[in-house]
Amino acid sequence: MPDRRYLIGFFLLGMASAAGAGSEDKGVDAWIAQMVQAVRTLPYEGTFVYLHDAQLESMKITHAVNKDRKQERLISLNGAAREVIRNSDAVICILPDSKAVSVAKRHTEHIFPSILPVSVDELSDYYEFRLLGDARVADRSVKVIGVIPNDKFRYGYRLFLDAEHALPLQTDTLNESGQLVARIMFTSLRVDAAIRDISPSVPDADSGYMWVHPAPAKELPIAEHASWKFTKLPAGFKLKIREQRPSSSGAAEVEHFVLSDGLATLSVYVEQAGKEGELRAASKIGAVNAFGTQISGHQVTVVGEVPAKTVRHVAYSMMYLAGQ
Repeated sequence: MPDRRYLIGFFLLGMASAAGAGSEDKGVDAWIAQMVQAVRTLPYEGTFVYLHDAQLESMKITHAVNKDRKQERLISLNGAAREVIRNSDAVICILPDSKAVSVAKRHTEHIFPSILPVSVDELSDYYEFRLLGDARVADRSVKVIGVIPNDKFRYGYRLFLDAEHALPLQTDTLNESGQLVARIMFTSLRVDAAIRDISPSVPDADSGYMWVHPAPAKELPIAEHASWKFTKLPAGFKLKIREQRPSSSGAAEVEHFVLSDGLATLSVYVEQAGKEGELRAASKIGAVNAFGTQISGHQVTVVGEVPAKTVRHVAYSMMYLAGQ
């Protein structure tokens, strides 16, 4: 069961104005299922702000749906200019200030927002879902759902779902003490079936932009011929993807593992250690924590939208099996 000492902190913060949910409301399972469907299938555009580390970033998002084809475009509205376009095949990143365009092949579906539950039932051993009441975001009525972790290896969340469409208009990420770590909040939203295609502002060949095509990753079998083993992962986290790609220097391969509990996701990168010796460090940006260390002559780096203790725990759970 969740630690009751910090349950209250998760959801009373900022909820003083939320009214209690009426008995006529549908259950939390139905709201989550509708949210997942809405995020994948509804065409919309809007603006949102991303608050983290006392910084505020403003973005415009367009999500286009044309039958089974989905496209997404993110454009920064403050700070460094950048544009990201995602479709089923590739991720294109345009950096006007650097006059650079990066085009990478897409292996996994990534849909905004990054926190997207698979289902309440599948996550019930690791999170508790609660309807918390009603509120208002971007001048729209919302239903508020609390996602309470059952241990301190995961963040908690407050999801503010549009009452009409169930799109998440605000997502609060909360640490183990119930403190706000990061917030994504829409300031405007328009759902429109006419949004069927996106025309990216990709520079032409004569624009002077440098085009970068990172080497594609090679997907590997998860269980077969693995040279690394995870010995003590936090409950619920399972290996979902294993792949290999050239390092930035091109001198060696980097092995990439993706772990998930069905809600939170983290990546583990492993490569041969350099001559400079052990690099052990921790860093944090918003809700994303990273930790690096050396294990059996390899540099291991773990990155994910999970607490700092989780990335450290996962790093030290790795065991090198090659040669055994």
